Amino acid sequence: MKLLDLSREDSRIYCLVAGFLLLFIGPLVKYPPAYDYVIVKNLTGFLFCILLSASYIMGRKSFGFNRNTFIPFLLFSAWILFTALKAPFKHGAARQLEEYILYFMIFACAMNVRMEKRWIYFWASSGFIASLIAIFQYFGNLRYPVSMFGNPNFFAGHLMMPLIISFAAALSPDFEKNEKKALCAFLAAGFFALLLVKSRAAIFSTFFGISTVMCLSTDKSNPLRKWGGYAVLFLAVALMLPTIRQWFLTNVRIFLWKGTVEMIKKNPLAGWGLGNFVFFYPYFRIKEYFLHPESTPTTTHAHNEYLHICSETGIVGLLLFIAVAGSAIFFLARKLRRDSAGDILFMGVVGSLVAVLADNIFSTNMRNPSTSMYFWFLLGISAGKRINRETGFDFSRILWYTILIVSLAMAVFTSFYRILPEVYLKRGIWARESGDVKGAIDNYLMVSSINPYNYISRYKLAYAYGEAGMLEESRRTYLEIHRKIFPNFAKLNSNLGTVYLMMGQPEKALYHYGIEEKLNPYDVDVLCSTASIYFIYSNDVKKGLGYIKKVIDIDPGNKYAENVIKMLKKEGKI
Repeated sequence: MKLLDLSREDSRIYCLVAGFLLLFIGPLVKYPPAYDYVIVKNLTGFLFCILLSASYIMGRKSFGFNRNTFIPFLLFSAWILFTALKAPFKHGAARQLEEYILYFMIFACAMNVRMEKRWIYFWASSGFIASLIAIFQYFGNLRYPVSMFGNPNFFAGHLMMPLIISFAAALSPDFEKNEKKALCAFLAAGFFALLLVKSRAAIFSTFFGISTVMCLSTDKSNPLRKWGGYAVLFLAVALMLPTIRQWFLTNVRIFLWKGTVEMIKKNPLAGWGLGNFVFFYPYFRIKEYFLHPESTPTTTHAHNEYLHICSETGIVGLLLFIAVAGSAIFFLARKLRRDSAGDILFMGVVGSLVAVLADNIFSTNMRNPSTSMYFWFLLGISAGKRINRETGFDFSRILWYTILIVSLAMAVFTSFYRILPEVYLKRGIWARESGDVKGAIDNYLMVSSINPYNYISRYKLAYAYGEAGMLEESRRTYLEIHRKIFPNFAKLNSNLGTVYLMMGQPEKALYHYGIEEKLNPYDVDVLCSTASIYFIYSNDVKKGLGYIKKVIDIDPGNKYAENVIKMLKKEGKI
């Protein structure tokens, strides 16, 4: 009996530490030696699953679920696996599948845990510290409030959740006066940091989530308090409608959405395969996208989570995702409304979930574990509030051991296969920036030896080979990327054309410049290089001049084009 009591006490300790790791350490941890220094946050998710599943085993906890949410969850999980298996680029699917496995395990564990008061303290404390860091960054030398998330929008996408839950906790009678003062300090710092980020979608979504909390926590006898938040929010939107319309029409997202819609039209039912958006999007991208100042050579996401899910997993995948999230939120909100003494903290959970869903109409935050891990955690918490089925412990023990073993294996795998290559990649970038091209090459080769599908490192390796005069190695590396890893990645064809030009093969250079022009007809560097081939190697002034005119139309002040025109006039060729 003493051993059993000890195990149950250990179980509670494991559960507490699991919450501390996910909710306090997770938001604050980063690993600066790595190029992607926030990928280490994934490890806190795996550790959370390890400790929580271990606590369930020691506490002999049976797996509980509610059919209304769990059946859509199982169907969505099966569909994710199917779209991963059918994806043409398996390495892209594998990367995304790793993250979904993490999210699904967090969901299953969170569905069977009781949200402790101390967990609110952990999350509010980490949010407070992260907010202070962001504020100091903004007013310091950095002038860029990324906090511990690598990107201001990722920070805002995460911050919404602890802010809304802390707001709900501040309204709860279960928290004492001094506790509420501490929560208010976080709310003040958090909202100020959120405003500094200037993410319009995150600011709107946060207040939308808070309005949801007020709506759920207020009875019909006080309609002003119940609906006032929504009314003020939508009145503000109505007053700012002309400005919002201008933002929308001039924003780069409209081009991304149009391209993604064309992509969906081509393969609507099952999509292009999990994790394969980035590989196929270039063929559907709206060309005028490149005229926008915020355009980049590679588009990794649709800037709309629902379009992104639909492009990769089809309409079926999107509907199943909506079924999972929608059922968890709807049935919990209904239960809270029916229960006159409904737990206000769970109203904060509902508010946080709807805020994340609203924010991701315009953002990429759910493409990042710093938001998605916590979204699926809250989704599990909300589903667990309505458990009406339990399995026997014999089956549950198998499930908990499976989660424990898979989490441990994935933590080791992520450390070696994902994080370690990022360390060598950053060392390679540092070496190249310091002029040590050989050192850069050595580090990029180390990345490829660990993870041969890291196309960013391969691309930089090919470029470094070109800088070092190792043209054949550069050519071969670019072609390996193009044929095996990522066709038409970034400016691969442009760079490959330049390599061929340096090797004295203008015909092949012209071929690859032509491919790049089809993908981006507004790349003036490619147009200038193409013109130079016609002038120098083909002696075709007419075709060369045609490309120069394209350059002038795009960039009227282009110096190369101006000098060519002057030279041709001087020689009497035009």
